[in-house]
Amino acid sequence: MTKFDFTNEELQLNKKGILSQRQKGVLKSMAHGIRASSKSGVWVILFFLALGICIMLALFLQNVDMQRLQTLGPQLAVGLCFTVFAVFGITVLSIFLSRRQAAKLEGAPILSAEGIISHDSDYSSSGGFRTYYVYFGKKRFSFPDDMSYEFPEGSKYRIYYCKIGQIELIMSFEKIA
Repeated sequence: MTKFDFTNEELQLNKKGILSQRQKGVLKSMAHGIRASSKSGVWVILFFLALGICIMLALFLQNVDMQRLQTLGPQLAVGLCFTVFAVFGITVLSIFLSRRQAAKLEGAPILSAEGIISHDSDYSSSGGFRTYYVYFGKKRFSFPDDMSYEFPEGSKYRIYYCKIGQIELIMSFEKIA
């Protein structure tokens, strides 16, 4: 039908505010990806934490004699403990927030917007890419490609989408006569 992957049955379900089983599966797999990436990121954080502690200890112990080690040792231990607890705290907070985002994604409601189509674009000279915008009335969606062939300027469309934080996923749309 179009570049977007939805069926007429899914469009009819979206009109009623219901996601199809396939659409729920897509959201569930995206949520799984968010959870998996947060878990794999923990190992990277722990590796660099251990590496940093080893480097700090090696540099510190290289220039310290036994007399100063007795006085600075407790301060070093407190500093290292604080660093480890701070990193673990930030890691746990990161995992918690990503799991919460994933749970919201799995239970996202269907929203809709409709209006006359208009187009705009923006070029990022620092990134070297162009972002294309399609306005459905006052609601704006951004795309990496020009969508003027998909949504002709001046036509009236209704779009069904899910919005979770910054993520907006188009589930289906229909042209309104």
